[in-house]
Amino acid sequence: MMGVTDPDALRDRRLFRFGGFVHDRRGIVIVLSILLGAGLTSFAAIGPDWAESWGEENVESVAAIEIVQRISGGDDANPEAVILYYSSDWSFFDANTSAAFRQAVNDSLAQVQPTVESRIVNITTPWDVNDSLTLVNMVSDDGHHVKVTIEFKGDRKEAKATYGDVRSTITSDVLTIWRFGGIGVDWSFDHRLEEDLVKAELISAPLTLIILLVVFGTIVSALLPIGIGAISVGAAVGSIILFSNLSDVNQYALNICSLIGIGVSIDYSLFIVNRFREEMRLGRDTRTAIAMTMATAGKAVLFSGLTVAIGLMGMLFFKDTSLPSFGIGGTIAVSLAVLFSLTLLPAILSYLGPRVDAGKVPFIPTPTDKDDGFWGTIARAVMAHPLIVLIPILILLIGAGLPFLQVSFGMVTYESLPPDDEARQGIERENEVWLNSSSDNSLVIVVEFDEDTEWRDPAALEVLYNLSKMVNETDGVKQTRSVAWISSEMDADAVKMLWGTPIEMLPPEMASIRALVEVSSEKAANGSTAIIFMDLEGRANTDASKEIVNRLRDIRVQYEDEPFVDRILVGGFAAYNVDTLELVSDHLLEAMLFIFIATFILVFIQVQSVVIPLKAILMNFLSITASFGMLVYVFQQGHGTDFLNVTPAPIDPINPVLMFCIVFGLSMDYEVLMLSRIHEEWERTGDNVQAVAMGLQRTGRLITGAAAVMVVVFLAFGTSSMTMVKQIGLGLALAIAIDATLVRALVVPATMRLMGRANWWSPKAPWSSKQHAELPDGSSE
Repeated sequence: MMGVTDPDALRDRRLFRFGGFVHDRRGIVIVLSILLGAGLTSFAAIGPDWAESWGEENVESVAAIEIVQRISGGDDANPEAVILYYSSDWSFFDANTSAAFRQAVNDSLAQVQPTVESRIVNITTPWDVNDSLTLVNMVSDDGHHVKVTIEFKGDRKEAKATYGDVRSTITSDVLTIWRFGGIGVDWSFDHRLEEDLVKAELISAPLTLIILLVVFGTIVSALLPIGIGAISVGAAVGSIILFSNLSDVNQYALNICSLIGIGVSIDYSLFIVNRFREEMRLGRDTRTAIAMTMATAGKAVLFSGLTVAIGLMGMLFFKDTSLPSFGIGGTIAVSLAVLFSLTLLPAILSYLGPRVDAGKVPFIPTPTDKDDGFWGTIARAVMAHPLIVLIPILILLIGAGLPFLQVSFGMVTYESLPPDDEARQGIERENEVWLNSSSDNSLVIVVEFDEDTEWRDPAALEVLYNLSKMVNETDGVKQTRSVAWISSEMDADAVKMLWGTPIEMLPPEMASIRALVEVSSEKAANGSTAIIFMDLEGRANTDASKEIVNRLRDIRVQYEDEPFVDRILVGGFAAYNVDTLELVSDHLLEAMLFIFIATFILVFIQVQSVVIPLKAILMNFLSITASFGMLVYVFQQGHGTDFLNVTPAPIDPINPVLMFCIVFGLSMDYEVLMLSRIHEEWERTGDNVQAVAMGLQRTGRLITGAAAVMVVVFLAFGTSSMTMVKQIGLGLALAIAIDATLVRALVVPATMRLMGRANWWSPKAPWSSKQHAELPDGSSE
């Protein structure tokens, strides 16, 4: 009987012929591949143009904040940084020390002056302010803390670049300083992401090489995946940077590119090199070995790449979030990893031939092709008692996922920065001194009237007053401010009188109030638009704050029916939290259906079975469930957070989706590789038990090595100082470790044994019948 491992059985298959083509034209393939890789990598030199948002104009909370920014600062509002100063000896209110305090502040800002060259528009200190309402927000009650704002020219990207240039010059020998504000926090996030990316690569590279040396046992074989990984990731980085200049791509795409690209490019190269060495050990000539490698491992890599890309492309469904940027970065990285693994790598192997095993590493045994090795023994032991193995593991994995039932979702805040970060400490100090004054703890309601209605009109003020009153009475709202809610002692008629009467005709007491709030009203109302500001008692990313947002949106409904009211928007960080969670929920089903259906089709084509793709999809949930449980147990409930140097907080709704898409794709990656080999043995022998044992024996060492590479890469990213990146890195590492050990080594053999020949059933595939004969194309039934 001719088996599929016989070259004659595969000669008519496209990838077999493609392997021969690459071998025969290996010089041209290598030159073209290197030119392509170098060309794409060179685009990194043009520099990125990262998007500062994710196309969120359609999100209510974002639209509301954009209106607030336009009214508060005008169309030319400039990005700001905040510098917080503290002196234990001097006070702003102390006539004897205020001058010294002021001089020390000015000295610290001596090298930061508003000039055309410096791209700094304005610097405002408390000593420059005459407005008492503004002064309250710039000076603490005891006068020992003062805030200075620095306005930058240009958009946020330009402002961050300028801030990065001048930040180090803002120092003082006599004052304690915290540099933060919107631009300062953004700069800290970007700066730490860049540092963490470099650190992760420096950690993962040597460890990956050690793993490859252990897996292959020779230096040349181990270096090949490293080389392919380097050119693949370099090309992917250049491609993403080019794409960022052509479309909206967030900086996070670069981190995902490295996170995914390093792992899959090395894994795919590992699969190809391993199969080539296996074919060479069978005594084949180099050309036949390359062709056989491409027809078997090459096919598995192609389908694996497609399944990973499908998982990543599932993130493209989540419009107006950061997920499409992750999906773009990951898909580009995977596509290039597949391309170079199927072209450049086999071309290099064609030159090397048997020299691929050069450089034997001492004390590491050379892999053998024996049928009764460690992994085959495990598979047979599991299949001898499948239920005894399967049931406890299912209980363990499902139990590990139970904490996810208690998940609380909340967007990333400044607390994602490490506790020792200066920008985070500045916000925490500000909240401590000014009692939770951070903008994260604030909400706004934007009321837009029709173009014929001014906010000063009596009917408009009536709506603003009633709405402000209801907001102020809402549980969880600490304070409310608007042009119609200046004091709880003023009723609607008094508010109408305040704004509808010339100031010189108002009673003295009311005229004083009018004079006091006249300036600040310019930032709270303009033309047909008015803003209601409110401070929350709790944190913005809590369930209580989300409930407040929902109540406010219920309250506004009764006022939206007024004929002169155009629209009412609720904005602020808590509202953005609610909107993002809704965006994720709204698109989750369609994304999952896309991933499941596309993956099912691909795996069906690969293994020619209906049962196995369904089973593979279900088993992937085991790995994902356990990693989700860890996410909540550690990062939300706080177990081990001291060791990890993070602050317990709600889980960002983006993270589980991101992890699901990545883990699902990578889990199917290993599933496809193993099932391809099992299917190959099934076609050759027709014995389900033998096929599973042989498939696991042939791929166990390989999958363990590939998974170890992935785990090392993910753990390296888990060392990030950023909580969000740490969550993703550790979560992915755990999921892949579980998938490659418990699931692939134990659950798969157990379920394959229980299903028996039904594993290979397909209503339209004649080779799934119990007969097992030759087919004309060289496969068997």
